[in-house]
Amino acid sequence: MDGLDVALGRVTVDGPAHTAAIAAALDHFETVPFPPALATRMATLDHLDLAELAALDVDLGRWQADAVAERCRAHGFTPELVGSHGQTVYHDHGEVSWQFGEPSFLAAALGCPVVHGFRQGDIAVGGAGAPLVPFVDWALLRSPKEDRAALNLGGIANLTVLPRDGAPKGFDVGPGNMMIDELARRATGGATSRDEDGALAARGRVDEREVERLLRHPFLLTAPPKSCGREQFGPAFVDAWLAERPAGSEAEWCDRLATATAWTAAAIARDLAAYAPTTKRLLIAGGGVHNPALMAALAHRLAHDVILERTDAYGLPVDAKEAVAFAILAACRWHRVPANLPSATGASRPALLGRICEV
Repeated sequence: MDGLDVALGRVTVDGPAHTAAIAAALDHFETVPFPPALATRMATLDHLDLAELAALDVDLGRWQADAVAERCRAHGFTPELVGSHGQTVYHDHGEVSWQFGEPSFLAAALGCPVVHGFRQGDIAVGGAGAPLVPFVDWALLRSPKEDRAALNLGGIANLTVLPRDGAPKGFDVGPGNMMIDELARRATGGATSRDEDGALAARGRVDEREVERLLRHPFLLTAPPKSCGREQFGPAFVDAWLAERPAGSEAEWCDRLATATAWTAAAIARDLAAYAPTTKRLLIAGGGVHNPALMAALAHRLAHDVILERTDAYGLPVDAKEAVAFAILAACRWHRVPANLPSATGASRPALLGRICEV
């Protein structure tokens, strides 16, 4: 919940729905930080009443519209279509996925249609509503020459398996940056929202026995398709973990961060070995790419023959990938191209994703 990712670019969707060719070119990307007051309200969602939640949905939508319109003016960019994922406030695998940021304000400010509410269409046909980015990974990152996988290191770590032949698969592995960020906030008394450059984890010692214990978490042992969020690995999970293993001194906090970082990497490496053992290249994006301790832990725990590579080399800057992905999903909705992957979400069939808002 650090800011709004704004990607300005060009997307093409050509051909019939079942064989559409998809391409994207990014012109500009920027993360616009949330105003502190808005960020504080989002961080206390669990304590807001119905009226406060309704007001937050509207206020976030108004701010998003102002932020995006300002970036479009600054870059001389006139959008024809917007994909707005919104801010997830609650996600229950296959049941509910709720995003805030009323899209009418974007449609009014930009004078174009806005596609929003992407996850509900997949849930309606029996899917989990997540992950949705595997469709974009399959469209842009697969290769006929080698087996690949794409990893997004956001709050949650998501894997997309991209075989050179055969169908793709995708699923949430477990915590990406979520637990690390929460521990960093607590270790610094709220002075920072993340482990900058992995510095705290780098000063700590990994408790390998604890890593093995955490790897037995029920979600991590669940077979795909599966999805998770702050409901599984958010503040409540950190509360329970610290109750079992309290941290007082600076060294103890660093040890907890080192162990959480190693656990995150170990869960990814284990799932890649279990569900994509022939993977030769792992293409990585997301904020976790900027954490050297996490990247080093991942490289240490992966099979030695797996090549780690950032998605920048494929036209998808690591920070912009998800924003570009939802621009692509919006274009697919506009052209009536089903954009879920049943093999990733567990849906009974391909479905149109998103609702179109026009003002």
